[in-house]
Amino acid sequence: MQKNAYLALSHAVNETVRSRLTKANLAEQLAGWYPYASREKLEVLTSFQVWMFIVDDLLDQYSIVEQFDYKKLQALLDDCVDYVEKSLGVSSQEIDPSTRYLDHDAVLSFEEYASNIRRTYSNNPGYRKRIAKEAIATLKAYQKEAFNRKNAHVPSLEEYLGYRDASSCMMQVVTNMEFANGLDLPEFVMESKEIRELQQATVASMWATNDMVSMRKEIREGFVENIVVLLAHGNMQRGIDASLEKLQNEIDRVNKATDDLARRYAGEPFERDIALLAKNCKNACLAGWHWSVKTPRYCLHDIEPDENGGFNFTIDQIAEEES
Repeated sequence: MQKNAYLALSHAVNETVRSRLTKANLAEQLAGWYPYASREKLEVLTSFQVWMFIVDDLLDQYSIVEQFDYKKLQALLDDCVDYVEKSLGVSSQEIDPSTRYLDHDAVLSFEEYASNIRRTYSNNPGYRKRIAKEAIATLKAYQKEAFNRKNAHVPSLEEYLGYRDASSCMMQVVTNMEFANGLDLPEFVMESKEIRELQQATVASMWATNDMVSMRKEIREGFVENIVVLLAHGNMQRGIDASLEKLQNEIDRVNKATDDLARRYAGEPFERDIALLAKNCKNACLAGWHWSVKTPRYCLHDIEPDENGGFNFTIDQIAEEES
């Protein structure tokens, strides 16, 4: 884990990013997402994880309301999309070595991860296309969030649910599980109804957990874009309770999809691979919670849990402290 933490810091493009990576305890987060990955795979996935944080950090800088820089924001997004497609070999064009992007180091922080994926899955373009698709979806969702902040726009519940899978980055995390576990499953399996259900439910449970644990952080930062608020209808405890109900529904979907997969592919050559994938999805859901309550990132680590393991804080007090 120490080596992965050092690798994360070595990828930082400036002190702001370096500070954020240090605070986030990335090595522990990554180990929770991919508990069965080899050290070599974890090192590659660290570069992917750092890319997510670097791009997110830059977009935050460019979308500060008082200093909103549309040109830089759009250039970063366009350059990232261009590089993602070319570096993964899913574009009709290859990378021109003479190309200089506006945020060159940030864009190229994707290179180490992409080159490993391209080499490992040279004969599986379907997988590389799925990885590119999810990376680009996340970039576009980041853009939507940036404009929400600029315009002080609180999305409707329906609107939020339409882009949260992408903005959470969790579908990218789940898609990487094949690489992390050394799997090379046929595309007809990965596109099956049962696999899609497993992945979608896993992603939804991960971001629902994230939304709940990040409430205190978002309130302190002054902009809350969160399922808890959208389900609260003026009462934050009601929002938490409704979010917990949603989380339980998603966990039930994960368990059902796991059982459905086991039945459908029983006796097939890749039965054990699918079982490993499902197990990884379940572990990642739980690991997200364990990491979130320990990292300083979500402002929960200084709260003493109650006898039931709950974290109690009063939103009005946070507002008063920050005023």
